[in-house]
Amino acid sequence: MPTSTSAPLPAVRALLASAIDFAGLFPPAELNMDVAVDHYLTGLTSADSWALGRLVVPVSRFPEFESSLSRIPAPWPRISVSALIGVGTADDVDTIERFNRKHVPDGARVDAVEVKAPSPGVARAVLAALPQRLNRYLEVSLGEVMPETLDVISAGGAFAKVRTGGTSPGAFPQPELLMAFLEAAALRKLPFKATAGLHHPVRGAYRLTYAKDAASATMHGYLNLFIASAALWGGGLPGQALQALLEEDASAFWINGDAIVWRDHRFPTGALREMRKAFVHGFGSCSFTEPVEELTLRNAK
Repeated sequence: MPTSTSAPLPAVRALLASAIDFAGLFPPAELNMDVAVDHYLTGLTSADSWALGRLVVPVSRFPEFESSLSRIPAPWPRISVSALIGVGTADDVDTIERFNRKHVPDGARVDAVEVKAPSPGVARAVLAALPQRLNRYLEVSLGEVMPETLDVISAGGAFAKVRTGGTSPGAFPQPELLMAFLEAAALRKLPFKATAGLHHPVRGAYRLTYAKDAASATMHGYLNLFIASAALWGGGLPGQALQALLEEDASAFWINGDAIVWRDHRFPTGALREMRKAFVHGFGSCSFTEPVEELTLRNAK
């Protein structure tokens, strides 16, 4: 059944509620600021608004962002912002606090920040400079230092972020590396968000950009990521979760009553809702419409 409706089935809503952070400013979409803001506001008033999360904006572009907002009569619909900041965080934090003081009455608020933390040392420095009142997502590097970096993030009461793709084949992590991240995060009960390369529900070969002559590559699917995470969160074996991450047959996923089913494995609505709240917070995408409109699950009651 198509899930782009104003009344999605409970299991679909549990899986995708507020899951998609709109990152239209970034490749491959690279929208200009006015268009990105307009797309986000359109999403907030669309039938699929239940799936829309935050608007992702670099702090370096806040002057442009505020200029774009000034075109729109206030108060605005709820505009929740996730701000991308640099490792040198003090000035960026000041900018965020000024933005919130000015715009919270209008309906816009920065309530999350995202920053790269390629090592445990960088993670410690970033956490020391970021206010705990913000939702803090630290992007880790997959590899040898990842477990120690995740330990620092967990001890600091922050959240992890993992990059799952980009605009070149090499930007997509190998499934085994992504699986190692999921296992490590689940072991630590550390919530995370994913970013990049998750435009499509199911793993497969897709064009890397919107150009007609764009090359294709195998991309991870957000449905694969969520179901693999749900399997781990529910106590499943890593091998089972890896198979979910690798699944390329869209017909292997379907709705059964109050659950989403992948092959022989059933994930009830309650379990999906808990997994989203406590483990997978969502994912960033430069398109909001594609991830929702492409999700089609057959209903097998």
